[in-house]
Amino acid sequence: MNSIFITLFIGLGVVYLILGLVFSRGIKNLKDYFLAGRKLGIWGLTSTLVGTQIGGGLVLGTAAESYKYGFYGIFYSLGICLGFLLLGLGFAYKLRAFEISTVAEIFEVFYGSKFLKKLASLISAISLCGILAAQVLALKSLLFGLGITSNTVVILTWAFLVIYTMIGGLKAVVASDLFQVFIILSVITGLFFYSFSANNFSIMDLKNLFFNKELFSTQDLKFNSLFAILVVPILFSLIEQDLAQKFFAAKTKFVASISALISFVIVLLFSFIPVYFGSMAKYSGLDVASGSSPFIVFISNNFGSLVLALVACAVSAAITSTSNSLLTAISSNLSQDFDFKFFKSKLFQSKVITFLIGLLALVLGLTSKNIIDTIIISYDFMLSALFVPLFFVFFKKNFNKLSAYLSIILGALSFVVLKIYPINFPAEIITLSISLIGYVLGYLFKTKKIIN
Repeated sequence: MNSIFITLFIGLGVVYLILGLVFSRGIKNLKDYFLAGRKLGIWGLTSTLVGTQIGGGLVLGTAAESYKYGFYGIFYSLGICLGFLLLGLGFAYKLRAFEISTVAEIFEVFYGSKFLKKLASLISAISLCGILAAQVLALKSLLFGLGITSNTVVILTWAFLVIYTMIGGLKAVVASDLFQVFIILSVITGLFFYSFSANNFSIMDLKNLFFNKELFSTQDLKFNSLFAILVVPILFSLIEQDLAQKFFAAKTKFVASISALISFVIVLLFSFIPVYFGSMAKYSGLDVASGSSPFIVFISNNFGSLVLALVACAVSAAITSTSNSLLTAISSNLSQDFDFKFFKSKLFQSKVITFLIGLLALVLGLTSKNIIDTIIISYDFMLSALFVPLFFVFFKKNFNKLSAYLSIILGALSFVVLKIYPINFPAEIITLSISLIGYVLGYLFKTKKIIN
């Protein structure tokens, strides 16, 4: 099977590289490189939004959680879906209306602070780098499930991904996402319907499978973890640079909104498929070795080598589509929000940063253990520090720097304290509440000062 997979995999890699080279020809400035000239239409934007979110976490991570907990493994996917719904109902419209290039730029435009912009950009980059590292872990899990246990293959594959993203920027990402989303949806969805009909399942049979108490133990599930896995992706979707960058690149505000709603429907329907395959792996009595994916193990035990190779390529496409979006988002933050004067060309600077971030994520990913946990921790850090001051921008008109400073400082400190001294209560509620208190205190202090 390895020879079939490797042949298909190399073929896909060549296609991605060609796309990167083709679209690099039209890149003249940072607006072209990071925002595709602000010309994304509905289907281009929808494909890159779906490709960004259907990654290693949603496919392999959800299947792994469903192998342990059945239907409850879907919580992370539902969080992503509900995030798209909120974006489609107004947040994406407002993001496009801001006419900015990075989320961190909000702190300069609305709060009047270049320092806060740089601080927010750094926090965003660190958070997204953690999520990017989770994609490396997902790639490693995929290859291990195929019997490819050499980290050398992971490194070479990742290097290829970084290079074509570095060359082509957002235009190459969008073009490859169109191709990748087609592969993901057609192969994995087609296999789901085949397996569903081959097992003569009904909707009731699915319900019985997902909630089978003899197969799945929910005793280890805690409210704290379920809350984080569901709610954190919802909130994070409103402020994360990798999604916001796509909305900034939309042709119009309407295109941004309708694309988010279409993405909501697509991802919602797709999200049940990893739950099905993870649950079926447990139902089939398959033992999944540490570091392997229940999804891939189930396919390898029930289908031929060609089908397994196709599915593996589809999953690798999912990982790739998320990874290149994250790479461009992080590079966008650091390149546009910081001024590295030792680079004569901003465009060359952006490509160097993309390469270095890819290298850092590779090192972090090879040392990580759990896909979903790595993603959620990365989400938590940015949410704790930045969510409150960014959220108010959608609804308020008057802002002050002190509110933003106190909100960020108190939110970040509470995140660190609760990681060192965890308690039996959702940490996200506490950190966001403390961050909100900081924001309100800054507002009250400023108001009192004006009155005096």
